[in-house]
Amino acid sequence: MSTPEPPRAQDSAGGTPAAPVLDLSRRFVRVTARRSDGFIAFDFALGEPELFAELLLPAAAFEEFCRTQAVEFLPEATS
Repeated sequence: MSTPEPPRAQDSAGGTPAAPVLDLSRRFVRVTARRSDGFIAFDFALGEPELFAELLLPAAAFEEFCRTQAVEFLPEATS
């Protein structure tokens, strides 16, 4: 599933589109592993799913993190 391309800002003359606008209100999570010790490894991204940080949290903290951040879930990584 691909994400739509972000909107581009117009230059001041209304001509050629400038660089893409990064929507930092969009937050993404892709679960990469559910460990036997109860920890969940996941990628967290702001604005674009392609730029992410790898994080590791206990399951309860992961659920709270996702709820607080109002994330969009991406398909889980397959091994």
